[in-house]
Amino acid sequence: MASVFVSVGAFMAFTLVKDPSPAMAVMLARFPPGGAVMAVVVLAYPVWGAIGVVMGLLFLAMQNGMPGGGLGSPNLAYSIAVTTAAALLAAPLTLLLRRVWQGVVGIAVSSVAIFGWLLPFLAS
Repeated sequence: MASVFVSVGAFMAFTLVKDPSPAMAVMLARFPPGGAVMAVVVLAYPVWGAIGVVMGLLFLAMQNGMPGGGLGSPNLAYSIAVTTAAALLAAPLTLLLRRVWQGVVGIAVSSVAIFGWLLPFLAS
């Protein structure tokens, strides 16, 4: 997931920096784009790794509490919870970053696919 986040995030950053809005221009003056992208790359892997551990523990808890597969997932309740959480987190970002909404949606769909369906299959 970190690789997807870094790859899509870099394209989103280039799009936003290419023609910055006035608010973005102020931020770019304070934080150079190269340093910001490097910080995201360095922090993305441990953060997404920690998120993966939490999601694995959540899957284990839901597998014990609410077993039962459906819609191609070993645990339907877990997959629905992950899909709902991703949609709720992506919605405000999509509105905030309208110019790169495709990237936000792509990251959200990837997280649903990786954490909502791939993780349960790999854990089973």
